[in-house]
Amino acid sequence: MPRLISAPFFSSHPVFRRAEYATAVGRESADRVVTAMLTQHLRAGNIKRVARGVFASVPSHGDARNWPVDHFLAASRLREGGTFAYHSALELHGYAYTVWQSWVQVVAEGQPCVYETNKFSCHFVSRRRSLARDQADAEGATTLPRMGLEIKVTTVERTIADLFDRPDLAGGAEELFNSLDLVVRLHAEALIRHVRARGNATAAGAMGFWLEREREWLAVPTQTLEELRALAPSSPRYALGARPRKGRAIRGWNVILPVEIVERRFEGR
Repeated sequence: MPRLISAPFFSSHPVFRRAEYATAVGRESADRVVTAMLTQHLRAGNIKRVARGVFASVPSHGDARNWPVDHFLAASRLREGGTFAYHSALELHGYAYTVWQSWVQVVAEGQPCVYETNKFSCHFVSRRRSLARDQADAEGATTLPRMGLEIKVTTVERTIADLFDRPDLAGGAEELFNSLDLVVRLHAEALIRHVRARGNATAAGAMGFWLEREREWLAVPTQTLEELRALAPSSPRYALGARPRKGRAIRGWNVILPVEIVERRFEGR
């Protein structure tokens, strides 16, 4: 009987917050009745706890002890208003070279931290104040369907600008460039808006190197390269983890990149 009351909600919400469930059953989130109902469903194996106030539905044929929970959906319920970004956004757009099963990245309000669950870690990255007020950043997110629900994720163009701005969140320069090899189209104007909003000359120079190398594959306009060149450093800077005596200076972009990045070439082209 308890499952019958909540079955429609469970079937349409593979992962949910306590507040979402409370609304569905016509109760306030803090209502003790909601606590009692959730406890009963947990004991019956109809749901499993993912984190404090976050649960996953378990179908009648499943076993709550080993039922798999989608880590993106679960992470989307951990903090209100979060947006998947950086390497996680690459994964959701289908452009990540490596799939990370136990690590997700979310841009959200509040203190940055790493939230640990039993199955995955969620890295909450704070919004930079300058970007929070920028129109390009406000427009740089979209929604994607996932198992009947929608999750918010940064656009491809904003994701790339973010990763050059914070290459430490890309999984390394090699992972970044292997992933970029999978990108097949870009909106050049949107990309430039995001680069300009970040005000990171080193990132602009490193991205300029990449776009100039891939200008034919991605049909990059000459104007885009000229705009990026104007945003690049005025003197050489190390980028993407390059170190003294282990980097290669890139003419025209004033960045010094790791040798393995400069000399690499995607086999499929």
